[in-house]
Amino acid sequence: MSKGTEILSKEEVASMLDCEPSTVEEKARTHELPGVKIGRSWLFPRQALMQRLNEMALAEPAPSRRPNAVINGSKKRRSLPNLPPLP
Repeated sequence: MSKGTEILSKEEVASMLDCEPSTVEEKARTHELPGVKIGRSWLFPRQALMQRLNEMALAEPAPSRRPNAVINGSKKRRSLPNLPPLP
């Protein structure tokens, strides 16, 4: 992808987003990413893609470090095992 490229292939988008081309194609089919299918190829306008990524980034809160865990009150936590002392 050169700096002046205005149209990106699904492989170029996948490389940019660090994912598989099939994921990019699926996101385009579900209209999560702006793309146009011409024949058997998906094409992505660079400016529309960047705009959509910015919208997605601003709309979704940043993921937390850990997913929310479901706490089951009936189970007790195990205690830590006793380890032998270091020499």
